[in-house]
Amino acid sequence: MIYNKDFIPFIEETLGGPIKVTSKNIICKCPWCEYDQEKSHYHLYISLEAPIFHCFHANCEKGGNIRKFIKKLKGHDVSDKYVDKEKIKKFEKISLKSKEVKDINITLPKLNENKFSYKSLYLKRRLGFPQIELETIKGLIFDVNEFLEINNIPITPTIFRLKDFLHSNFIGFLTEHSSMVVFRNMDPKSSFKFFKLPIEYTPFLDYYKLRGNNPNSNKIVLGEGIFDIFSEQLYDVLNIRESVNFYASVLSSKFLALIKSIVFHEQLFKPEVVILSDRGVELEYYKKMKFFNKHIIDKMTVYYNSIGKDFNEYPVSPIECIL
Repeated sequence: MIYNKDFIPFIEETLGGPIKVTSKNIICKCPWCEYDQEKSHYHLYISLEAPIFHCFHANCEKGGNIRKFIKKLKGHDVSDKYVDKEKIKKFEKISLKSKEVKDINITLPKLNENKFSYKSLYLKRRLGFPQIELETIKGLIFDVNEFLEINNIPITPTIFRLKDFLHSNFIGFLTEHSSMVVFRNMDPKSSFKFFKLPIEYTPFLDYYKLRGNNPNSNKIVLGEGIFDIFSEQLYDVLNIRESVNFYASVLSSKFLALIKSIVFHEQLFKPEVVILSDRGVELEYYKKMKFFNKHIIDKMTVYYNSIGKDFNEYPVSPIECIL
């Protein structure tokens, strides 16, 4: 935590409660849109790891450096009184490293289908679309060794042990904000299915994103795996592609963290969420997520594949659950 012990009492005294502290955020009343309101749950999130805040209330776009928040409360900046300067310095060093990576565009190696014919064949079979042009697939990486080399990715002991294995057996996908590469094992029988390679620091969960056909819509389609959203975008089994803004893969079951990240990065408030669920996740999980986060989520519909485990197992026979 980058704040001292007086910070939370200061917020409580100035704004009133309740104040909730999670492992990553302080959640409190927004002084811009909720100042005179009494609720059981408020919408302003203050990061415990970085000096930033953001309000997730619909139509309130307030966010930025913590100095802005404190100035709103006190009328002037007294952030030095509440922020641990040494921890902030560490954060600023991380931020500078992140900016250095962002200034240098991440370069993807050319897709050599002749050299990596087995990867090309795997991908086309997995997508069920042998005629697809692989160059059109966003962030796709076949040559892992070249990717590490041309982007000067630090070779940690873990990467040193794994890089040849990743090069031979995995395909990679660069995430939307270039903070991570998700590697997928081509061997379906292997217990080592995924590997995530962090490239740069980000305070929010990164994701893999595919375009929909309606950039003005607030409808987003979320899937646990990259191949789930690929399949739905390609084949439009749900017949909703014309109304979708974009598709995103959370790369895990952390759908709520993904939604908050999308709100922050895409400035898409109160989205209509469509989830392509693994059959192993109970509907009750999504009901609770929707109920406790209705301030963030406008509508939610969950689909299960009644025939397969998920939306990348063919054929897909969707079951609709409107929450």
